[in-house]
Amino acid sequence: GGHIKRRVQHYGYVFDYKSSDVLRRDDEEDDRQNCPPLPRMDANVEGMTDEEVDAWTEGAVRDVRVWDVLAGVTERTRRFDVSSSLGVGNTKLDTRSQTHPHLNQLTVNEYNPGEGIGSHVDTVTAFGDGLLVITLNGGIVMELRAAAADDDTRKLVYLPPRSLAVLSGDARYKYEHMIVSRMTDTVDGEILPRKLRVSLTLRTALTAPVFDGTAEKFSLARSKVRQSPLPKYESKVFPPRWGQLSDAALANAIQEGRHDNQSSSDRSALFTPTTESKHVHAVYDAIATQWHNTRGKRGVLWPGTIQFLQNLPPGSIVADVGCGDGKYFAEILKNSYVIGTDISEPLLRTAATDDNDTANESHKSADGPQYAFLSKEKRALSANPAVAVADCIHVPLRSGSCDAAICIAVMHHLSTEGRRIRCLSELRRIVKVGGMINVQAWALDQDDNSKRKFHGTDVLVPFNAQPKHLKTPSKPNENNGGAHAISPIESKGKGVAEMVAEQYAGAAFDSQKNLVIFQRYCHMYRQGELESLCERVPGLQVLGSSFEKGNYVVSLRVCEVEGS
Repeated sequence: GGHIKRRVQHYGYVFDYKSSDVLRRDDEEDDRQNCPPLPRMDANVEGMTDEEVDAWTEGAVRDVRVWDVLAGVTERTRRFDVSSSLGVGNTKLDTRSQTHPHLNQLTVNEYNPGEGIGSHVDTVTAFGDGLLVITLNGGIVMELRAAAADDDTRKLVYLPPRSLAVLSGDARYKYEHMIVSRMTDTVDGEILPRKLRVSLTLRTALTAPVFDGTAEKFSLARSKVRQSPLPKYESKVFPPRWGQLSDAALANAIQEGRHDNQSSSDRSALFTPTTESKHVHAVYDAIATQWHNTRGKRGVLWPGTIQFLQNLPPGSIVADVGCGDGKYFAEILKNSYVIGTDISEPLLRTAATDDNDTANESHKSADGPQYAFLSKEKRALSANPAVAVADCIHVPLRSGSCDAAICIAVMHHLSTEGRRIRCLSELRRIVKVGGMINVQAWALDQDDNSKRKFHGTDVLVPFNAQPKHLKTPSKPNENNGGAHAISPIESKGKGVAEMVAEQYAGAAFDSQKNLVIFQRYCHMYRQGELESLCERVPGLQVLGSSFEKGNYVVSLRVCEVEGS
């Protein structure tokens, strides 16, 4: 047990299928409990009427704000009074109000035709009374069987698309429920072929049980077990970071065989070298605000990448891997849709700032000149983009889910050949067959008039950071080399720049200019090197390459891999 074949996502709290219990976020070292928070509406949602919640959700649907749509659906489900729908005709079976205001956990299941789930009762010490299941896209027949050994009662319930099913009381505790694995269902004498079904199951995760000495661990005698709802873990902003495995957790995953399909060289490429964590990840986290204000807002884009994006079919789904502050989002959104990933959460937050956030004007991404030509709907998307913190070595997107991908100024920050090939392999994996990929990286050879001259392929490139854009680290950070937090005594008489310089490996304080000099690791590509790497990845066809203002650019097509 403990393994499932269908695709599953958890929000708020993780349900662990091995232990059949909810992971309660009480162990900071347990990477298994990492999951995104539940979507939340505005902070004043408690003061909104049902009609106002509905109107807010409908607006989110129009603007294609998926996170907000899910937040609205969750809130309305909490408020839904089950008793209002119980009964036959005008006769009500129960007049007591039955709402579920403490719903704090969401599990999203994807059922392909033919897939099902075995007969079970959701662990009674993990979740409270009331399992609320929303069915999307394809309907399905759910079977309920009495849990008691001497009761052979069996009921079949059809769950049509866009329906809400509520399992409470006896249906929650005294009946097992299941979905039989088959390709069709029979409903009222009609055979219905199954379609792809997505279910949203909302539940109330409970604190760890306290037993009175007479109850067994999974007893149905609820009066003998004392529990209360866990706090709601939620966010009104699409969370850019979740489920990122530490190197220690990744090592455990490999040891447990969760990466058995990887060769030893591929496995080593999954680990972040110290050079990158200290001289790439930590640096961009520190300089994110200045980077956005001096680069992203100017809207200066590579002409070759612009041409690549303009040539894509309208409505394409484009993955921007290593999107930084999202400076290409506006160009992509003119014709397509974008999903962005980057390893730097501070950079992503400059791309994912809500237009209504007036307290942080310097971080607004959708206010540069490149956004002036977008429609109102596309501007709404640019203000609330779909972004996630992720290493380009392991992109959290489904295989073949994108029509195209761009990877701009990322490959030159990867310090080993294995990681460069792994990044290209991930780009190939997430783009469908026939899709296009555009990759750009720094070149060893620079234009004659360039201020930059590199004397080797692996170098540290300085970045001058201004104090007004910096924040003093307040606690140790594994990315900055484990530097200690600065005490009031140590900081006495020091400016922000000097204190920040002391916190980062390889950083220096320029006292004359009052700047922090960060050192960024970069691998400078020789002519033909980038194309050679691409040709080593099965399923990638090099369509062309060019040299553009000190950078090498390759255009790729994803092809079928023989034998796959």
